[in-house]
Amino acid sequence: MGRKRANELKKGNYFIPDEIDEPFEVVENQHSKSGKHGSAKSRVTAVGLFSGNKKSWTFKSDDMIVTPTINKRSGQLITIDEANKTVQVMDTETYETLDVEFPLDKENKVSYEKLDKLINNPDVWGETQIEFWDVMNKMFITRIVLPDYI
Repeated sequence: MGRKRANELKKGNYFIPDEIDEPFEVVENQHSKSGKHGSAKSRVTAVGLFSGNKKSWTFKSDDMIVTPTINKRSGQLITIDEANKTVQVMDTETYETLDVEFPLDKENKVSYEKLDKLINNPDVWGETQIEFWDVMNKMFITRIVLPDYI
């Protein structure tokens, strides 16, 4: 976990609000100048990484905001567990076997189409690369790289 000033948050950055235990991706950050009796403010609109909920916050521009550590990893597909909506992946750096959730974004039709292709072609699982994120002890697929011949 890190920290960043509220006025330094940019579109695409992630932060963790105090009252919610979920990282949010910044969609918009509007800055207002300080007035006669107040300090500068940042109005941040963001979308929850896990829930997809859209929310807005107003921070003082110099407030320190907690930012999550996002570990971007990749691995080789071992098996697909449709019932639990997970895949088993061998991390290409540590060689450990991990259970990774299906993509969080339900609208991500490309990833779900690729998963459907993989479910019907188990012979190519060993040749399929899975890119995934590890955020706050939750792992989920961000990209699937199929072999060229599929």
